[in-house]
Amino acid sequence: MSLINDAHKRARQAQQEKPPPSLPPLRPVEPRPGSVVGRMLPAVIIFLMVAAGFFLGLALAKRTVTKVASEPGLLATQQVESVPIAAPNAPVLPSPSPPPPPPPPEPKLQGIVYTPTQPWAIVDGKTVHVGDRLGGFRVKEISQRNVTLEKADGSQKKLGLDK
Repeated sequence: MSLINDAHKRARQAQQEKPPPSLPPLRPVEPRPGSVVGRMLPAVIIFLMVAAGFFLGLALAKRTVTKVASEPGLLATQQVESVPIAAPNAPVLPSPSPPPPPPPPEPKLQGIVYTPTQPWAIVDGKTVHVGDRLGGFRVKEISQRNVTLEKADGSQKKLGLDK
């Protein structure tokens, strides 16, 4: 053990007698003039500005402008009716009335999650619970396989899961 201690003491004395050579101080790194980052930054900024201008122009081009006829006595809220020009002796026929709008599509049941305390269903992509309104219907009941909808007049519609 004394051999180890003696070697340790000699190593300490050798370190104290001649200190380790010091390294030269480090210099800070300076970017070289004309580096890639210095040249690319303005190009990237210009590219982003051009892209922003392109998308703004695209958005503004899709906007529609409605022109209002400026005639004396014509208000902006009045509707202008176009009448076809007919021969002098031909009778003018009234234009046919537009067809009635189609009835709304029937609701479609897409899924049911049934729990005895709070069942819910997905009808036309919307989550509904008992008592919720869906179009002209109110959800009356949700069972494991069916949803019962009720109209304001009391008529009911039962939707089932397709197999």
